[in-house]
Amino acid sequence: MVKAIKRFLGDFKRTIKLYEDVPSIARRMFVTNSFDGILAAIGVNVGGFSGDANPFVLASSIIGGGVSMGVISGVIGVYLSERAERVKEVIELEKKVSARLRDSIYWRAALLVPIYVALWSGVGIVLFPTLIAAPYLLAYKGLVGMNAAYISSLAIALGSLAWLGSYLGKVSGESVVKSTIRAVLLGLMGIGLVYLVKSFLGGFL
Repeated sequence: MVKAIKRFLGDFKRTIKLYEDVPSIARRMFVTNSFDGILAAIGVNVGGFSGDANPFVLASSIIGGGVSMGVISGVIGVYLSERAERVKEVIELEKKVSARLRDSIYWRAALLVPIYVALWSGVGIVLFPTLIAAPYLLAYKGLVGMNAAYISSLAIALGSLAWLGSYLGKVSGESVVKSTIRAVLLGLMGIGLVYLVKSFLGGFL
């Protein structure tokens, strides 16, 4: 069983390597959807928080939003779009070489690469909202107060953005500090905008 799994993973890795652009695409999808998941979680967090809010409702809303976005958009949507592009490439290659490639490693790669990219895409959009919701689960169990959970949740969100910014700085070769600050500022802007919307709606209603 173990040998079969190792053989499958080795074959999967070799097949993925047929496309040199795959790691960068998977990385971009992971980062992009991670930002989406974190900012969406910030929106639910700030928009839904109040002193008497139900911590379980907040936690399930944040995690539920991440899971629904992650599964439907982050995984299935990315898989379908990436598969269409890869299959198109193989079909065009078939026309050039005047041969059927449906039983070749190229066709298999066209089917496996979208799975690889889609999984990385889904990881970020589910992982970070789950971490951000964790303090509310602690509050639900009575281990921390709601205010502490709220502050901790936002701190985790901003810390996650800082990590992503640092990662992007390393990938681009630019200043890690500047990239980190930009990502954190993005989160602070999100918090500020949601506060404005919440205040406006509160005053209007």
